[in-house]
Amino acid sequence: MSTEATKLLRSTIPSLQGGDGFFLNRAGREDLYYTFFGVFLSLITQSKIRRDACRRRIASVDFTSLDLVHRCAFLRVQGMLQLLAISKFPGIAGFFARRRKPNENELEKLRSLDNLSVMQYPQRDKNSPYSRFLIETTFDDFGLKQSTANFDDYRLPNGLFANLKNHPTYGVNATAASLFLLPDDCREETVAALALLQQFDGSFKAVESAVEGDLLSTATAVFALQSFEKTPPRSIKQYLRDCFRETGLFAATPDDPFGDLEYTVYGLLAMGTAEHF
Repeated sequence: MSTEATKLLRSTIPSLQGGDGFFLNRAGREDLYYTFFGVFLSLITQSKIRRDACRRRIASVDFTSLDLVHRCAFLRVQGMLQLLAISKFPGIAGFFARRRKPNENELEKLRSLDNLSVMQYPQRDKNSPYSRFLIETTFDDFGLKQSTANFDDYRLPNGLFANLKNHPTYGVNATAASLFLLPDDCREETVAALALLQQFDGSFKAVESAVEGDLLSTATAVFALQSFEKTPPRSIKQYLRDCFRETGLFAATPDDPFGDLEYTVYGLLAMGTAEHF
């Protein structure tokens, strides 16, 4: 990002932290899910947020009441706050290189991710690509590995993946998530099929029936493609510019007038891949 854009983003992030410590969602309410994105952005931009307030707020959350998405957000926010509290914080490169061994309390929370009620999983399915991606990457944050996922029931004949079992239509995000969990010798067809889904404006649509592409799907698709050494047919740079807002945040689509914390993370993720294409 340019110096000006970085300054904008750095000043906007603290303004989106609510009075009780969590970050605000698009409706202006404090939200644990959005707090993950807010803390993450403060980490990579070195924004000055009220860490103690966030730490107190997350300590008040009943972990057992949370669904899978929010349990993963809880563990990641808590982990980032603990690392940020270190007096000699190793910097962003050190943060991503570090795998912190879980204590007994964290290990118990991690083990719970695979043993929730069916209603607590996305699509009520703990074996879907999205659910497995959340579980296995959260374990990976602590240097732990889960068993290899089996997505045969979610795979379409063309190599793309759905997030619902035996569903006839693909999901871009399910496909991107699957790519990171598939065995090395099972990715080639999927990578090629995913690249072909890019739209003329450089974006990716979440599903075939979507009216237009969105930044979440675009970011996850191009990140997955880059990770497995596939260049998408078109540049995404203009699409990213069209989603950027004067606050320093990114919006979900070029027509969305407002940016938010979640889509800003996706925007930065996509920017990192755009340098290579």
